[in-house]
Amino acid sequence: MRRSNIELLRIASMLMIVMFHFSVHGPWPETGPLASQVAVEMLSFGGKLGVNCFVLITGYFMVRGSLKVTSLLRVALETWFYSFALLGIFLVVQPDLVTPEKLEKALLPLMSGEYWFITCYVALMAASPFLNLLYRHLGAVGMSRLAAVGFVVLSLVPTASTFNPLGSDLVWFFYLYLLGGWIRDLTESDNAAGQSRAKAGGLCRLDPVRIAERMGGWAIVGGVGFVWASMTVLGWAHQVFGFDRILPDYFIWQYMVPTFIASLGTFLAFQKLAIGSVPWINRAAASALGVYLIHDNPIMRAWLWPHVAGLYAAGWPAILAGGIGAALAVYALGALIDAARRTWLEKPLLAWISRRFAARLARADRWFAGITREG
Repeated sequence: MRRSNIELLRIASMLMIVMFHFSVHGPWPETGPLASQVAVEMLSFGGKLGVNCFVLITGYFMVRGSLKVTSLLRVALETWFYSFALLGIFLVVQPDLVTPEKLEKALLPLMSGEYWFITCYVALMAASPFLNLLYRHLGAVGMSRLAAVGFVVLSLVPTASTFNPLGSDLVWFFYLYLLGGWIRDLTESDNAAGQSRAKAGGLCRLDPVRIAERMGGWAIVGGVGFVWASMTVLGWAHQVFGFDRILPDYFIWQYMVPTFIASLGTFLAFQKLAIGSVPWINRAAASALGVYLIHDNPIMRAWLWPHVAGLYAAGWPAILAGGIGAALAVYALGALIDAARRTWLEKPLLAWISRRFAARLARADRWFAGITREG
């Protein structure tokens, strides 16, 4: 049974990601009223927070499980479908948007970087059995120390110094995946084994999950408030004094301390929601990845976001309202499209693949499961 509190987090995360794309891909002028510039920047904040939450969710559910080949195949097929379908549509209706670079990326969506998140996410899924094995053998103290070391090296140092010694989205995804499982062990009262591990002595004070848990709601309020305040101050300094050593959006990136701690706080807040299983939430959340693949396709976004250009002249209230409204509209329409795809294409195709290649799929699943059992 799907847990609707976590599924609701999927929806909220994707809405924040759409608002981020509204901000960063919209045709906004480089200079303009400070209030309008800050409004655009404010809408960008939640995008990387949403990315963090998506990966945390994956680790939360998968770190104690086993990779299924059909899950990997489902993501790949969905990516290929939307890349090819949108390419075909725009070749017919607006071919001028299909540049040679976009054509090349569309034909090889998993390897070309057309969707950076999908490329990293598929690699994460493929590596998950090895990460599960690592997690299994770390123990509570080892995992807490890994969380603390990762916090210092991957988040604290880059935030304080602008130097990221391991500047890789995939390394960050590996770290978040392990943290997702660690959150489950630290916080879930129905997980007796995890609670036993969590109560063991020697857990690190710099463990970011424990920091966010102690902060409670302040992890979100403090993280969001700090980033928004920094956007205002840095934007003002840039306009008045020409200060550009630190850009207004400096603190929004996924590994920056305020965004990272706010991500953990957001995950913990949704985890505590007691809403049971809500069918409409579960159905809407099942299309979250499809919404991403539709609206952030490079050809689609070249067509989509110029339509909101007129909001800038209307002032900051219109920008904020437009960003929120665009996110809701994109999600609603994308979810309807993706529900049709899943019903009429994905389910029959995966059912046929499962019947036709049942023995091979079972062998592959056993192979992946065997990795986790090693040692």
